[in-house]
Amino acid sequence: MIPEFIDFCTQLFPSIDPYTKEQAKKAMEQFENVRGPVLTKVFDSFDLYQGDIFSEIPFFYTDEAGEVKLIIRKAQLLSNTCDASRDTNLLFAALHPLDEFKSNPSLIDSITKNKRYSTFYIPGEAVKNEYVDFELITTMSRENFLSLCQKGKVRRITSLSLVGYYMFLCKMTVFLMRPEDVEVNESR
Repeated sequence: MIPEFIDFCTQLFPSIDPYTKEQAKKAMEQFENVRGPVLTKVFDSFDLYQGDIFSEIPFFYTDEAGEVKLIIRKAQLLSNTCDASRDTNLLFAALHPLDEFKSNPSLIDSITKNKRYSTFYIPGEAVKNEYVDFELITTMSRENFLSLCQKGKVRRITSLSLVGYYMFLCKMTVFLMRPEDVEVNESR
């Protein structure tokens, strides 16, 4: 999965030197083979880290008919670690089951190889059958969130390793800040 993701980033950012790309692939493969799961780890501290995955929290959205809907999903913390320790609100992205697309194997393949802009797949054991959806984001009061954690209603499932964190940053950058099409830029 990591070599495919590096290829994907190379396509998006063509200025990446081919030698650098190949060296990154080799380093990632060696790291993955020696250290086991490359993207996730478990932190013992109660600090909130950007990219942490938590058990179910509420997500509100408006459907096509204009109705406000509520779903409960696992969530990835999007707020920066520093902001999560002091800001009033925290941002989270929803995790959805890959089974939603069982009738579309090519979409599942695109998600699990991290080729889809709006999703982030983390092959860690705790979330291997799910993906992060950057299109469904919610805000929750930090005080309320910490209270739910202290009461045991929400718990941290896993955190990102350093490699996982850098992949997360790449995916967020690609989704939110990739260059626009030439035609769009010309119309500005």
